[in-house]
Amino acid sequence: MSLRHGFKAEANRLAVQMRRELGLHPASPLAPARLAEHLAIPVKTFSSAIADDARIERLLTTEQEAVSALTVHAGTRRQIWVNDSHDPGRQNSSADHEIAHALLMHPPGPALDVRGCRHWDGEIEEEEADWLAGNLLITNEAAWSIARRGLSPEAAMLQYGVSRKMLTWRMNKSGASGRRVRSAS
Repeated sequence: MSLRHGFKAEANRLAVQMRRELGLHPASPLAPARLAEHLAIPVKTFSSAIADDARIERLLTTEQEAVSALTVHAGTRRQIWVNDSHDPGRQNSSADHEIAHALLMHPPGPALDVRGCRHWDGEIEEEEADWLAGNLLITNEAAWSIARRGLSPEAAMLQYGVSRKMLTWRMNKSGASGRRVRSAS
């Protein structure tokens, strides 16, 4: 699938706008918890759920990869649940993916289909949420700043609370990797 024309630029503008609403520079790190609080969306962890629930326990141990995060809807209210058995960078990415669905006003859908399998809202909505989540974590301006300052991947991952995979993806998609190479020559 491909995103509609102009969506990528729109996603970065929205990520910058969220920072401005919080009094941050467009290149500043923005923790998903702070953004969720600003949007009045509670974020909870799987391990904070009912402790003796075997289903939750499986998601935290033997079936960690089954669910990274999900949004529970109650009328117009949302609540994000994050699998805290994942590393912090992935938790941030998963939380921002769910926040992205809220910012994009994607309508809620059923969690499971008629066969009891996970129900996907649609490839386009998931792709949009993935793209916006990446921008919420590292705006184009942040990626360019990382390149300009010559931050090591480890330092950038720590500063922005992201995994190496997310950092690499955002540096490539923003064009910042190419800027670093060109400026080094």
